Amino acid sequence: GGEEVRTSRGSFCRIEELLPEKIALPFPGPELILNNLQLVYGIGPRTAATLRESGYDNLEKLVAHPKWGKAAAEVLRLVARKELRRLQGYGAREEELIGFFSRPEIVFLDLETTGFSPAQPLFLVGLLFFTGERPCLLQFLARDYSEEEAVLEAAGRLLSRFQAAVSYNGRSFDFPYLAARMRFFGLPPVKIPHHLDLFHQTRRFFQRELPNYRLRTAARHLLTREEPDGLPGSLVPAAYHSFVANGDPELMREILRHNREDLLVLAQLVKVIGEKWKEMTGHAD
Repeated sequence: GGEEVRTSRGSFCRIEELLPEKIALPFPGPELILNNLQLVYGIGPRTAATLRESGYDNLEKLVAHPKWGKAAAEVLRLVARKELRRLQGYGAREEELIGFFSRPEIVFLDLETTGFSPAQPLFLVGLLFFTGERPCLLQFLARDYSEEEAVLEAAGRLLSRFQAAVSYNGRSFDFPYLAARMRFFGLPPVKIPHHLDLFHQTRRFFQRELPNYRLRTAARHLLTREEPDGLPGSLVPAAYHSFVANGDPELMREILRHNREDLLVLAQLVKVIGEKWKEMTGHAD
């Protein structure tokens, strides 16, 4: 499937799929940040626990407190004005900030590359985003090494429209890799203001439940997803080299399926992590 796209920088293949609504699971809402009393300067874990026991279990209630009320009101003003950089400076976590963005402002990203070093080409940029409430899965595929530049240019242009990205280990891998490949071809850098890296959240919240922190391990243990029989991530580069050499379409279908599944897992992990955070702040539903 897919369509050939021709650009000034070459051709590539674009695969687009509108997904059923049911996979669009809710993100933690902006109310998540209101549970974090420690955004108020001077309140640490112990004070926060004492305040909760006294009935001050969110920032809105804390405004009435004789000592902390004024500072709580200031944090609420930042929340109302969506001053996310300042809230981050006060200690707001990534998963608390993601709730400030509407779905169409958020993109999930997963790259497939020919190796671990950005000196080696990437060949697939997988994106999941929302057109209104409807999730759309879009894959930019280089069918051989010469199409990488066209893939990067088209994917980079689309990515720059978003306000927040969600990835798994993207802070250490996907985004630096993407940036290095863009530089290699003299393309403008992708600038997305906010980034939720689910690898760090998963490690923080689920270290006891998980034998390792690979994305598929997290999916198997934390989500009610059947793990598909398919190509393991470790074999993706070799499968791509084989595809380029002999053009076997089944190899490419396997790679595209692998990338698609990773993106769907990312979308579901957001909700699990949001629920865990509520639970840890004493606000599980």
